[in-house]
Amino acid sequence: MIILCVTGSIAATKCVQLARDLRRNGQEVKCFMSDAACKIITPTSMEFATTKPVVTELTGQIEHVKYSQEDLILVAPATANVVSKFAYKISDNPINALLIAAYGHDTPILMVPSMHDSMYKAIGENIEKCKNEGVHFVDPKMAEGKAKFPDIENIVLESLRLINLNKADKE
Repeated sequence: MIILCVTGSIAATKCVQLARDLRRNGQEVKCFMSDAACKIITPTSMEFATTKPVVTELTGQIEHVKYSQEDLILVAPATANVVSKFAYKISDNPINALLIAAYGHDTPILMVPSMHDSMYKAIGENIEKCKNEGVHFVDPKMAEGKAKFPDIENIVLESLRLINLNKADKE
């Protein structure tokens, strides 16, 4: 199963289609959403796209641990906030708690940065730190002064590649 973490970039509007395309490619998808993402699209939209309840807060079910050993943690869009907090292992929300738990289990993590280009440049060191720790990235499309969400097809292909690579490594 892919755990799709949706954060507060306007690119969150593309995540319903991303989840649907992942499912069309045979993947089960479970969604975590940040508070900021919930102001852009509703959890109901993502529940529709994934057919599963959306995690917006941690409960006694310890969702961040429960879902930390799935096939892939996909952070799309990945904001400067979530990338930078993860780079320094700050856990103050459900998505960062999940990322840290997954990292501790060597679960593959794929981030899809999406933000203003000045922010993307400003967090370059944090992206490099994450890459050096084994986190994978799909590069954004640079246009109109923004690091824009890449084509959904590219995200799906990279997600499937990482899942297959991880399964081959375990055999």
